[in-house]
Amino acid sequence: MTASHISPPQQLLRQLLRRAAGDAPAPTPCSIRVPASVYTDRQRFEQERNQLILQTPQLIGHSTQLPEPGDALVYDWLGLPLVTLRDKQGELGTFMNVCRHRGMRLLQEEGQTNVRSLVCPYHQWTYGLDGSLRNIPRAESFVGLDTAELGLVQLPTEVRHGMIWIQATPDRDMDLDEYLAGLGADFDRFGTGSAHFSQQSIKPLTCNWKLVQDAFLDGYHVVRLHKNTVGPFFPDALAESDIHGRHIRSAVARNEIFEALEDTEPQLDLRKHATFSYTLFPNVVIIFHPEYTSLISLFPTSADNTIFVHTMLTPKAPESDKERDHFARSFELIDRGVFEAEDIFVSEGTQKGLRSGANEGLLFGALEEPALRFHQFINEALQD
Repeated sequence: MTASHISPPQQLLRQLLRRAAGDAPAPTPCSIRVPASVYTDRQRFEQERNQLILQTPQLIGHSTQLPEPGDALVYDWLGLPLVTLRDKQGELGTFMNVCRHRGMRLLQEEGQTNVRSLVCPYHQWTYGLDGSLRNIPRAESFVGLDTAELGLVQLPTEVRHGMIWIQATPDRDMDLDEYLAGLGADFDRFGTGSAHFSQQSIKPLTCNWKLVQDAFLDGYHVVRLHKNTVGPFFPDALAESDIHGRHIRSAVARNEIFEALEDTEPQLDLRKHATFSYTLFPNVVIIFHPEYTSLISLFPTSADNTIFVHTMLTPKAPESDKERDHFARSFELIDRGVFEAEDIFVSEGTQKGLRSGANEGLLFGALEEPALRFHQFINEALQD
């Protein structure tokens, strides 16, 4: 394979191999502080939510999560009552979960469900799966209503590479090509389009959303924080990253990288020799584990509260009880044993530390450089 035909993920793998062989330098040492107010200031939070979260495409799940007509996902993660559902023609749409009559919430419980229509409990106004207004009881009591204009407020929704994306601002167009900036080719290599929805967990966190991003962008902690779970599968601090617009592609070497050193012409595998993660600016993380994929979206609700949504994808639908049990145990390990008990644990603990006033800022070194780039991008975006 010529250099011009090497994909960016393969280039990162080759750089990791050179690092493992001692043929490439380690990151240049640095000591840089991020002010504590970045994680605690309420005005800063409002800026980030309004200028970043609500203005960029949001990843909410996978298309195989809602396979049948009437399948719906009801959620308030963005501070808005929303429902994403599949209509009778098989198309996915996202709507404000709000009746156009007197503003009552239509579907009450968050989570996955299946509905034939959306009926307001207040006056029984009824909407179809395509959001159109289908019935007004005692319609003769109103004058001048145009039912075509009283359909549910719709948000831009698109499936790309198997993943469901929405734009949380109804009057703003969603340009996924511009947003992904070509990274879809990477997701195709990792097979997200042919993957299958396994499970989804939703966790309320008592920390700023950027503390979780800091953790996922930090190769320094892997063998330390995760020493009793996934840490033993990785060498210490052997990671590389590159920048794609404001997105960050990261690769953390797995122990198998050293086996490749023994081969004259090593055939590097994207999932075997490293764990790749993609920080899609600003609040999405996609992690490609050896056997499955984690889609993570961070929805900030206040300066020190975040909703953590983790969706697990498997290469295909399990075909036996043994396979189902295997992936159920894998989900339990990564979701609760690693993310919740370790990454979220330190994120919430850091928020408590920030409240104490002990530190005016958080200190980052060379092995945490991708997190520093992330904060740089946040600052730049807020000034755009």
